[in-house]
Amino acid sequence: MKRKFFVMILIISILATFGLTACADPVIETEQDAVVPINPLPEAESKEKTTTRLYFGYQQERLLVGENRVVDVTEFESIETSIIEELTKGPSAERVEFTQLINPATQVVNIESQGQFLFVTLSQEFLQSFGTEIDLTDEEQLSNEKRRRYLAVYSIVNTIVEQGTYSRVSILIDEEGSGRPITLAEVGLEAEEPAEPFERDNEIALTARNTMREILAAIEKKEWSTLYGYIAYKNTYGADKPSQEDFTNEIVSSKISVAGTQILDDVVSQDGATDIIMVDYELKLQDGEPRNLTNIPIKLIQENGVWKITYTTFKNKFLS
Repeated sequence: MKRKFFVMILIISILATFGLTACADPVIETEQDAVVPINPLPEAESKEKTTTRLYFGYQQERLLVGENRVVDVTEFESIETSIIEELTKGPSAERVEFTQLINPATQVVNIESQGQFLFVTLSQEFLQSFGTEIDLTDEEQLSNEKRRRYLAVYSIVNTIVEQGTYSRVSILIDEEGSGRPITLAEVGLEAEEPAEPFERDNEIALTARNTMREILAAIEKKEWSTLYGYIAYKNTYGADKPSQEDFTNEIVSSKISVAGTQILDDVVSQDGATDIIMVDYELKLQDGEPRNLTNIPIKLIQENGVWKITYTTFKNKFLS
């Protein structure tokens, strides 16, 4: 009897222990407890891409030329900051006729907006020349530096305004943690007072119409070297343009004279690769009588990002 009693007690104890274990809550690893690896490198920042036209200098002219580029915008930066940082990198290597305008050491210190106005504070490097040291006694070098500063400002202004959000851009220079307006003298102009916010300047952008303006001006002023720069390397039939010496000799011997120029409307092709500019001008060759030519279509083509006239078109419109 006692033996049966002890067996029953033992069985009850075993069943009670098993029951308590089975009723205990299971340990479940939640998503919060899981370890999530973090990439500390810059490329880990989420980015969005935007395509924009960045403005750089064109050769040694007081002109801006645009380069379309895909810009990465991180979640911690404004699109305007990313765009200015791209401008400081300069043009792409294949854009051999483009020139860098902004000192690559320039930093974007701060960007604020107020309605249609954008206020951009840049580091002191923006005012500093780069590449080669400027000889302050050399008037040509000083003139080139003024031109660079002027175009550097408008490379930012034109690029930002064309994004479609702001109509004016104020450039500030950082001084001990606070920005002060850039002066007109620092922009390359003959005045000392602070500059007002800048509007987009279309006249210095090398659009197709403005390129035609520069071509006509070069002919009128007999600036053959400048004119040669606007002749495309390949014409409609793939032939190379002549050497600069041969081109100049041909122009000089023609005794070309152009006056009374007027640019009318223009028609851009659907793919944007060509533009037909309608022009009025008076043309005189050799010792002949001047001819008034009206509403003449002149075709320009895109070559490496720059509008140009083919040698064949130039001869047909101006040397015959």
